[in-house]
Amino acid sequence: MEERLLKLAEYCETFPLNYIIRGDSRTGIIAAGVAFNHAREVFPQAAFLKLTMTYPLPKRLIKEFAAQVDKLMVIEELDPFVEEQIKAMGIEVIGKDFIPLTGELSPDIIEKAAVKAGLLPERIKIKTESEEPRLPGRPPLLCPGCPHSGIFYVLSSLGQRSNLPGKTKKEPKLIITGDIGCYTLGASPPLNAMDTCACMGAGIGQALGMEKAGENEKIVAVIGDSTFLHSGITGLVNAVYNKGKITLIIMDNRTTAMTGHQEHPGTGITAQGETSEIIELEPLVRGIGVDDVKVINAWDMKALRIGVKYSIYNDGLSVIIVRGSCAVKQKKSGTMFIDEAMCTRCNSCLMLGCPAIRKQDDRIFIDASLCFGESCSLCSQICPRKAIKTENGDAAV
Repeated sequence: MEERLLKLAEYCETFPLNYIIRGDSRTGIIAAGVAFNHAREVFPQAAFLKLTMTYPLPKRLIKEFAAQVDKLMVIEELDPFVEEQIKAMGIEVIGKDFIPLTGELSPDIIEKAAVKAGLLPERIKIKTESEEPRLPGRPPLLCPGCPHSGIFYVLSSLGQRSNLPGKTKKEPKLIITGDIGCYTLGASPPLNAMDTCACMGAGIGQALGMEKAGENEKIVAVIGDSTFLHSGITGLVNAVYNKGKITLIIMDNRTTAMTGHQEHPGTGITAQGETSEIIELEPLVRGIGVDDVKVINAWDMKALRIGVKYSIYNDGLSVIIVRGSCAVKQKKSGTMFIDEAMCTRCNSCLMLGCPAIRKQDDRIFIDASLCFGESCSLCSQICPRKAIKTENGDAAV
C-alpha cells in the first residue's frame, strides 16, 4: 500500500484532471468538486487550480500554481482537508478563516467570504419590483407511495394517544430510536416519529442501552432492511444475549433506497448483477434467538396498529418486519380522490405526511400526478369519514 501511495503521488502530478486555469494573477483559487463550480461563478476572472484527485495532493503542481498568484485561497466544504496539507507544505494560504466549517457552500456564501477576505468588493444589490420572489420552504418528506409512511403514522399516533387495549391510565410516550436511511425523514413533521439518529445500526444499541439504564417509557428501534443486514444484526444479537425488552421494526423495502437502489444480501443479486442466495430476514431473526417475530404488509394500517400495539407491550424482545416495495420500484394503480361532500376537514390525512395530499385555503385535495392510488391507499384507510376513495368510488377498509 505504501508503495502504491508513492506511485500515486507521482502520478497525480500529471493526472490530466488536475489542471491550472489561467486568469488574473492577483487571486488564485484551489477548489474541487461542487465548490469549484460555485467558486467559478464568484471569481470568473481569477486563476484556478482545479483538483479532481485530492489524495495524494499534487504538491509540485500546487507549488507551481502558488508561485504564479499574489494571494492563494482554498475553497472547500466542511473540514480544511486540502488547506491544512497546503499549509504543511509551507505555502501561505487562506480558507477556513472565511469559509464556513459546516453546511453546504453556495455562490452567495463564497461571495460573502471573499468580500470579508478582501478579495472582492462588496456589491450593492438594488431590489426591483420585477425581482422573482423566493419560493416557500418545503419540509423534507417521504415519497408519495412510500412503504414507511404507514408504520411511522402508527408509531406517531401511539406515542400521542392512550388507546391501547386493557390500559386505563395514561400511556407513556414511545421513545423511537432511529437509524440512517431515507426513512430517517420520519423524524420530520408531521410524523415526528424518530427521536435519535447516530450511525448505521446504532438505533438498536441505543434502544437496548436506554432500557438497561432504567428508562420506563416503551422503546422502539427502527431500521431498514439494507442497514439491518449491513450493521444491525450485531445489535440484535446483543439484545437477545442481554435479554432486552425492546421492539425492533425492520422496514423491508427490498432495496438500498437512500443511496441509489443498490442490491444487498436480501435481494439475492450481487453488486456484479449475478444471482445469489437470498438472505431471508424471518429465519435470520429467529435463528438469532427472537421468538416474537411478525411480518406485516406495509399497506395494511389495521394490521400495523394491532401488530405494534401488542409487540410494544410484550414483556420481552419482539421484532416486526414491515414489508413493502420502495415507491420508486412500484407501479401506480390509478389515483385516490377526496369526496368533498363527505370531508369534514379534520386534517387526519395530512398527518400522514404524503406530498400528494395538499391543503389550499380550506380545501384538502390529492394531486393525481403524485398519488399512487390503490398501490398505497394509506390515506383512505386513516380517513375517519371514509371520504378518500379510489377511482371506482370505493373507500379502503
